[in-house]
Amino acid sequence: MKQFKFFYRNGCHLCEDMLLLVHPYKNSHNISIEMFNIDQDDDLQHKYGLLIPVLTDQNNNEICHYFFDKVSFEQAIIAKNKES
Repeated sequence: MKQFKFFYRNGCHLCEDMLLLVHPYKNSHNISIEMFNIDQDDDLQHKYGLLIPVLTDQNNNEICHYFFDKVSFEQAIIAKNKES
């Protein structure tokens, strides 16, 4: 199973929008998405601040921020498949 991380803030409409676009991939591509509310961690808040939402791979390599980048996300999924 491929793992990704999603950094967000409650009440963030961009976060909600990106999550809606990422969610269908969970079943269709057998991925998991670990959720991190940056407001619950000072280090994450400092690191991501106004960049949210941020989607990374399991090694914290950024795939996209602000807006969902379908091409980059699908390339990350393919790259993870090749590693398996």
